[in-house]
Amino acid sequence: MSESPFQDSGDEPSLQEKSLQRMEALLQQSAQGIHILFKNSEIAGALAEVKDNKDFFDFAKMKVVQDLMTHLIAKKTYLEKVAFLNDLEIEKFNMLVRTYFHIVENTIRSKPDHRH
Repeated sequence: MSESPFQDSGDEPSLQEKSLQRMEALLQQSAQGIHILFKNSEIAGALAEVKDNKDFFDFAKMKVVQDLMTHLIAKKTYLEKVAFLNDLEIEKFNMLVRTYFHIVENTIRSKPDHRH
């Protein structure tokens, strides 16, 4: 069984909190149109291949995406995150991009001051 990058080792109890704060900052930037983790062409490619979201809710794929997001969030620096993304197989990369932008979209929609 794989070890979670957030497993409490007793060394730093706030590791998960710090990682989530860094990820939240990236999501907030993306909500403003600043996508530093992904190139525009990568975003377009990942989002263009999807015709519907039925496969997005497949349990096995959801588990893969959850694991990918957990590992991405656990990376401490921008360069570590980019290196992680660059090492992914294209299918996993595209699933992660789609998930990331679903989160961004839902974040924007949940804020009343962003509705038109």
